Amino acid sequence: MKQLLTTLLFLLLAGPLAAQQGLAVNELFCGNIIPRERMVETRVRGRMLTDYKMSLFRSVKCKVSKEELEKINAAVHRDMTSYKTTECIGDERHGRSSTLMVQLAAKGNTYCYICQKAEAEGKQWVVTVIYIESTVKTITELKKMFNNK
Repeated sequence: MKQLLTTLLFLLLAGPLAAQQGLAVNELFCGNIIPRERMVETRVRGRMLTDYKMSLFRSVKCKVSKEELEKINAAVHRDMTSYKTTECIGDERHGRSSTLMVQLAAKGNTYCYICQKAEAEGKQWVVTVIYIESTVKTITELKKMFNNK
């Protein structure tokens, strides 16, 4: 019984980790670009997301240097080119903040998104990177859904 509980616990914890496996941004989520102790991480999976038509929401937020921001940007851009981006919306304001939403190629009926927001704060940047798995088919629909909730 104890072994069964241990196995179930492992599967519950490993599931969200494996979701974005193979993506370059997974390096960020694993703490290989920015140490984990400098990040605030959020992982949500299950019923809490059904109103948003999502099966997984995972985000990290951290303060980074310009050099670290460039590494994060490079990871996001590698995924954009490697995983057949189907839609991309970006916005940059005077080099002090930027927002990027990328829809990757669908996995069956599941649509995958990477969202990144970066805002300058003195000499550092506050960066948020989000990975979403959803049944929502476009970035426009995803944005509408967030704005309506």
